[in-house]
Amino acid sequence: MSTSFTFLRHAQTEANEKGVFSGSLDLPLSKEGEACAEKTAEKLEGEHFDAVFYGTAKRVLQTTDYVLSKLRDTPKIILKSEQIKETDFGLFEGLSAAEAQQKYPQEWQRYMQDWQTFVFPQGDGVEAYYERCGQFIHDILFEYENNRILIIAHKGFILACWSALLTGDIADVFTRSIENGEAVTVTV
Repeated sequence: MSTSFTFLRHAQTEANEKGVFSGSLDLPLSKEGEACAEKTAEKLEGEHFDAVFYGTAKRVLQTTDYVLSKLRDTPKIILKSEQIKETDFGLFEGLSAAEAQQKYPQEWQRYMQDWQTFVFPQGDGVEAYYERCGQFIHDILFEYENNRILIIAHKGFILACWSALLTGDIADVFTRSIENGEAVTVTV
């Protein structure tokens, strides 16, 4: 048998629409995000999941509410986890890439030169964040082997989990992408 992970990225916020770093900002869904979350929930309506894990940010909670209200079968396990969170971008929070580059040129240059070992000023270190996400997903894999798991989370969290599951190499984090409100299934 195998374990199936469906990763769902939360629906849009105004920060997503503006293209700004918003990892640790606790933002609600935008009007467009609410409509997207409802559509995504309808697409998942007939799916069966043994367990659902989701984060604590408003945008994730709102997306989760839409999904859980539409699932035909109630999963045996529904767990909110403090571990499911986006990268804390520190001083870059609330800024676009251009604004971060202009306001913090030296930090931006270091980020562009070696993103894998970069530590966001007053935020997360990329390597440590990747390791936390990898540990989380491997713990879930071990504990819930041969089940269908839904994880509702953030882009960075999902990309780190995919990389940890599929290759175990941090360099592969940005070889994939996932849009707001998109659900992707990975079977291992």
